[in-house]
Amino acid sequence: GDVYKRQLDACEHVTRICRILRQPQGHALLLGVGGSGRQSLSKLSIYLANHKQFSIEVTKTYGLKNWREDLKKCVLKPAGIEEKRISFLFVDTQIISESMLEDINNIINSGDVPGIYAKDDKEEIEIVGQSECQKRKMALTQMNKWSMYSHVCLLYTSDAADDSLRVDLGGRR
Repeated sequence: GDVYKRQLDACEHVTRICRILRQPQGHALLLGVGGSGRQSLSKLSIYLANHKQFSIEVTKTYGLKNWREDLKKCVLKPAGIEEKRISFLFVDTQIISESMLEDINNIINSGDVPGIYAKDDKEEIEIVGQSECQKRKMALTQMNKWSMYSHVCLLYTSDAADDSLRVDLGGRR
């Protein structure tokens, strides 16, 4: 009885996550208590959706510069210029600075992080965006070119029992 119910719950959660990953810029906030399987189910869903998974590994020397480079090289550039489907699995324990949350918010809202690219990178992105707009017979506006750019799905996992979540989401303790 109880084991069967947990297996059924897991299958339902994987189905929901896969449905989210099929959406353009499909993002998910996964809440649960520690050990409930948020990351495992996310990784399985990413595999089933045929996405490339990306996660960061925070070390003692990992800083905002490393974070920005990881976003640029491993998430945004392959997901935009190379048009690969990328799922970025981010865990609340990996937050080392509030500016990381601002970057995540920008990815969720626009698929990009302002000020992260050099001029050469921007030109490369515009070329990809322009060809996508032409394929879809869309107007060649700056906004349309950049909207064709990102294929990142963000899965943010957090412990629902952790008080820091309320602060992360703008609430009060």
